[in-house]
Amino acid sequence: MAQTTTETHPEVTAQTRAAAKQLLSRRLKFIKNPDDALKRLAYHGVSHVARDMTVNPQRYVQAAPSVPEAGVSPLDPLDILRKEHQLPALPQVFIQLQEAIKAKNSSADNLAAIVSQDPSLTAFLLRMVNSAFYSLPMQIDTISRAVTVVGVNQLTTLAVGTSVLSLFKDVPGDVLDMEQFWKHSVACGLIARRLCRITGRGDPERAFVAGLLHDIGQLILLQAVPERALAVLAHARTRDVLLYAEEKALLGFDHATLGGMLLRKWNFPFVLVSAVLEHHQPREKQKEAEPGLVHCAETLVTGLGIGSSGEFFVQPPDRRVWDAMELTPERIDEMVDDLDDELEEAFGILLAR
Repeated sequence: MAQTTTETHPEVTAQTRAAAKQLLSRRLKFIKNPDDALKRLAYHGVSHVARDMTVNPQRYVQAAPSVPEAGVSPLDPLDILRKEHQLPALPQVFIQLQEAIKAKNSSADNLAAIVSQDPSLTAFLLRMVNSAFYSLPMQIDTISRAVTVVGVNQLTTLAVGTSVLSLFKDVPGDVLDMEQFWKHSVACGLIARRLCRITGRGDPERAFVAGLLHDIGQLILLQAVPERALAVLAHARTRDVLLYAEEKALLGFDHATLGGMLLRKWNFPFVLVSAVLEHHQPREKQKEAEPGLVHCAETLVTGLGIGSSGEFFVQPPDRRVWDAMELTPERIDEMVDDLDDELEEAFGILLAR
């Protein structure tokens, strides 16, 4: 449901803004020598968090970090994927869409025939192409027409990526606030897509799906080994360190590695695997743009304080990747402009699946 004007632009008191500024200062602990773009991000972050504090004060009740009861023993991520966790079963339509991505001769009719087997996927894709996500000048009422307008590869990528959301709906609410998790993920996808368009790097749909799925490894950890995953979260908060760094220290790998391995197991396109695998630490000489787009989007979304994946701190961007994006304060303004409205619409469509 769309926000009202009062909810979108609530009356923020000076006291609330000061509290938001203090919180953002703590969350930006690992950002050293910020450039003008990061300073503008912090400004927008304070404004966004102050508004959210006003509308949802219960989210900001300060609770003392839970003290870990014991240490955390290392794991082999392959043990999680092979033995300790029964992965969600991939629906047949998902597998067929994967094959369609790889087939060079896929047509609009081929894709429409596959998608039409799943009424909920059909309805979802039509809602998406008729939303502000595409802002098309005409109404699209068939999948064949949607493919013709948007493109076979683009719509297939979107269909495959968003199908994953329905596979992870049983993570207990007391373990992770799933609404906030998916808001963070959807916002990361939207920002990666905007960054793709602003810089002219990568493919918008691939960037969106990569951002949407970047923290999927976190869900696997919470489903497969919830006690260990929660213990790592507690250790990270108690020690005031970045979550992915604490995962590596305690488990021997981080959720980005696990997420990349999962997508590889599911035969996702290599560029999406790489974007998930490298969203905290992009590798040098990466030819594809999406890993860098998602890496920067993660910093931007966490800096804005949108949703939460469990990480408290804003990750310091890889300076080489960040500088290559040529982000200026004006570009940060462009990235943030109307983001709340687009997020609200996309979130409603995606979570209705």
